[in-house]
Amino acid sequence: MRPAALALAAVLLVPVSAPAQSTADPPEAALHVRGAETLAGDELKGVLFQCKPQGGGMVREMLTTGHPVWLEPARVFDNLYYVGTRFVGTWVLKTSGGLILFDSGGSIADASDRITPGLRKLGLDPATIRYVVVTHGHWDHYGGAPWFQKTFGARVVLSEPDWKLMEAAPPISLERAAPGSKETAPIPSRDMVAVDGQKLTLGDATVTLLVTPGHTPGTISALIPVRDGGRERIMSLMGGTAFPPIRAGNMRTGGLLAFDASVQRLGLLSARAGADGVINAHLFADGGLEKLARLAARRPGQPHPFVIGSDLVSRYYAVVDSCLKAAIARPERTGTTADPFPEPH
Repeated sequence: MRPAALALAAVLLVPVSAPAQSTADPPEAALHVRGAETLAGDELKGVLFQCKPQGGGMVREMLTTGHPVWLEPARVFDNLYYVGTRFVGTWVLKTSGGLILFDSGGSIADASDRITPGLRKLGLDPATIRYVVVTHGHWDHYGGAPWFQKTFGARVVLSEPDWKLMEAAPPISLERAAPGSKETAPIPSRDMVAVDGQKLTLGDATVTLLVTPGHTPGTISALIPVRDGGRERIMSLMGGTAFPPIRAGNMRTGGLLAFDASVQRLGLLSARAGADGVINAHLFADGGLEKLARLAARRPGQPHPFVIGSDLVSRYYAVVDSCLKAAIARPERTGTTADPFPEPH
């Protein structure tokens, strides 16, 4: 049995009599929360905010406190970099044929005044950006894409459902603008449409794009090849974070049921690819902030903080799966079916 399957099986073996995390939770939801806690152990405690009935509260808090705080641009692997805030950022893959960006900041100002100078500070030439892979159609992931598209001729990549999501959203909506803001993120010109399993090759690197509905109708996740001291590894990028409040999908969300299926599949595909690390545009979602801090203090010969091993990668996806099952077992949040994103991410 593969590590991911073992981890998922462990959830099913948690006794029915396991104490609930909260008396407000239905027994089935509490069971899945306890399973997630067991799977998480000490290593993955930071992921458990997803198990809370209002897990989006942490997302809102990070949006408020972390979005204004830009981190020092960081070289994470020999060929992978992070430029962004404590809330959300851009992963940059350097290849022999140019740069691939995963997400683009939340505005033209982010792209022109923060990300582009950040690339130069890292010794990267923004004029060599060839692709901007937008993980999903929310403002903080695509808002800088038009800048890279128009300034450097970069190709912008989304799934078909999320091109439609982005294009159909009204100007003042949670897809187009931060809550309470009247500054609408510009939409990039329709360009490349990603399909599930697509291989995106640039120079000496090939990225596998996976369409993983849930957070949005067509969220893109990815398997990204990186190097650490010449050793090749695979990072598994999950494209969405906060859970939607409804089970079934609509034009704005894939829904909890699809999200759960996507996470199970992404865990299995990551295991098959030999992924030994996870990354996210939202660093707080998977312990990325702490990993960056440890990376800055890393000495030669010490383990790489982002390399956690294939077993822990499988446990990570099993924890998220358990939290999703808990969310599915809870009543749908009333009054949110028509507008299913009370929190932006």
